[in-house]
Amino acid sequence: MTKRLLAFNYFFFAWILTHAQLYNPNINKELDKIDRSVSYVRSFENLGIKSVNSTESYKTVEWLKSEYASFGYDSIRIDSFVKGTRTYRNVVVTKQGSGDEYILVCGHFDTRNGPGANDNGSGIAAILETARILEPLSTNRTVLFVNFDGEEEGYTGSQYYVDNQLSFLNNKLYMVMNIDQIGGTRGVTGNDKIKCERDEYNDPISNNALSWLVTDTLTQLAEAYTSLTPVVSQAFSSDYIPFEAEGVVITGLYQNAQDKYSHRPSDTLGNMDTTSLKQAVRLTAAATIHFAQVARFVSTPEVDLASDIVVYPNPANDILNFTLENPNNNLKISVLSVTGKVVLTRELSASNTSVSIGHLETGSYVIELAVDTGQKMYKRLIINR
Repeated sequence: MTKRLLAFNYFFFAWILTHAQLYNPNINKELDKIDRSVSYVRSFENLGIKSVNSTESYKTVEWLKSEYASFGYDSIRIDSFVKGTRTYRNVVVTKQGSGDEYILVCGHFDTRNGPGANDNGSGIAAILETARILEPLSTNRTVLFVNFDGEEEGYTGSQYYVDNQLSFLNNKLYMVMNIDQIGGTRGVTGNDKIKCERDEYNDPISNNALSWLVTDTLTQLAEAYTSLTPVVSQAFSSDYIPFEAEGVVITGLYQNAQDKYSHRPSDTLGNMDTTSLKQAVRLTAAATIHFAQVARFVSTPEVDLASDIVVYPNPANDILNFTLENPNNNLKISVLSVTGKVVLTRELSASNTSVSIGHLETGSYVIELAVDTGQKMYKRLIINR
């Protein structure tokens, strides 16, 4: 079995174990503690234009350090490096978990031509608020909050991190979630939606299907905990790209409304939709809590679909059979390739329980099983001829 397939299997089964009914009233109570989003953006804006190696950039790093320390974090590292004649500074904060896996929540703090209230003070506000409410909670996965420098120049800070720090995580990086420009734009349509970004056309393709699964969860979290309507979108042109190029599973958030002010002096808090901002911050925190696996918040499904639906044979050849223990449940199946593409969809009932898969190529797939109640279950499928 190839290294990529082993990684796929490991991630897939870990994902199944944590993918349960997503709404939890206790999580919602934590999210209701979010109340500083606007003030963080205002403070960020007041620090000025944060171009690389500038006095304003240095002051922003000191401000970030101070905020994280005020939350109670003692693992705050400034990862400085020199490129050309300038010094770049990534701010890396560690929330230690009990397990050996990591998730990385990131967003850049450098700005171009303006104070960058939305691009990317909004992302910084989301990460700060998430770090603040997560600090007293015990998590299974370790959370790395990383504020990157040099994104506006082509992911300089995140590329440095990937080149110099990724190996230390020893293939235990479960996922990267990038938060970039989520503040909405005042007076523009579309602020009632949020883009949930997934890996679609970037090489390598081996991490695409897993990115689709994570992003699917992100859309469900948006529906469960916010008033925003999720819109699935392609990941591009931000700090998750260097990670994606190394095969890491990525997802991200980006505003849906058109932004008229990015990279301009007018990128200010006054031109943002603060209602949209607050909801996007809630989603950032909800997703981090979910993927970090806060033990006392882990939900369980109302019904164990695994006992209601049997899929065989697996590995399969030309025909895939389904046994429905509950004949009242109509079943919709979707088969995803390892690249994340839906290659087959069918609706089944107790009288129609077989599906032809002879047209699918040999390889590994993901089956999504959905019943009338809206519950979903995922299984790995191997086609072997």
